[in-house]
Amino acid sequence: MDFLAFFLLFSSISVFSCEDTGSEVWATFKVGTPTNLQTTYNKIYKSTKEEKFRKEIFLKNLQKIEDHNRKYYQNLVTYTMKVNHFADRTDKELYPLRKVTEKSRTKISKPIPKTDAPESIDWRDFGVITPIVDQAYCESCWAFAVVAAIEAHVGIYLGRKNETLSQQNLVDCVNPTFECHQDMESHATLEDSYRYIIDNGGIDTAESYPYEAMTGNGCRFNPNTVGAKVQDYVTINEGDEDALKTVVGTIGPVSVIISTDFTFIMYSNGVYYKENCTYDTRLPYNHAVTVIGYGSENGEDYWLVRNEWGHYFGDDGYIKMARNRDNHCGIATYASYPIVVN
Repeated sequence: MDFLAFFLLFSSISVFSCEDTGSEVWATFKVGTPTNLQTTYNKIYKSTKEEKFRKEIFLKNLQKIEDHNRKYYQNLVTYTMKVNHFADRTDKELYPLRKVTEKSRTKISKPIPKTDAPESIDWRDFGVITPIVDQAYCESCWAFAVVAAIEAHVGIYLGRKNETLSQQNLVDCVNPTFECHQDMESHATLEDSYRYIIDNGGIDTAESYPYEAMTGNGCRFNPNTVGAKVQDYVTINEGDEDALKTVVGTIGPVSVIISTDFTFIMYSNGVYYKENCTYDTRLPYNHAVTVIGYGSENGEDYWLVRNEWGHYFGDDGYIKMARNRDNHCGIATYASYPIVVN
């Protein structure tokens, strides 16, 4: 076990207060250790002043993580937190990167027959979920949430289980005025993305149109390298977790928009539940993800959610979010899925 993981595991027993120990954790965070580089995030700062500033932020965030994990070991919360590549960022830096608000729906929700859905499902078990990727510092979560859903449905209904599609195609072409650090509102939504793919005659493959985590190079869609086509998309009745379960359990993964904050960003494992993160929360709907399954763990119902912040985030890129808890974090408020065709 690497030093950073070891330190966080026992954070409930020993309160972080030693500057020497903090410096060791900080060093591991930046560059890893000679025997284990898995926890390094290749942090390079422009100056000694900036590095000092980042270290102060890191230590404050580490304290928050440690305080939270102590509550977990006291059975006061249902999930743990950990250091990841966002740990040297301030709240003001983190939240503008997640400031995404869905526009009003343009398509009326289609009633979802309450057919018998399985008690649990994980679409990874069917080989239709493509590898986790990282959107990096571009406000493109909406593109990743749509692409992940389409890739899964292509695997389920067309039998092409390893088809990876181009998020950059959507970033460049859904709205040509979109810029990586702009809000999603009025620039791109899940529905806009689906409509673009329908009207455009498809979306390119990831190989032909790779992700760049930047904008400004114009739309370069090539009809000769289309990887998938979408005939239509379906929106799920707002806030209806039963309908969301039916769709995920019997049809396939679903693109959704949720509310997030520091606790979500630093999630490690367990079932994520945060008080007051309900459908009428004052938190903004600020992040798009893909629901790829659901189940129960230690008596807690959860949604299995695929994020796009790389393997460093959560449980190897995934998070289990509370299910049947008053539409926790708005997970069923803006939910939609594609209907793919050859």
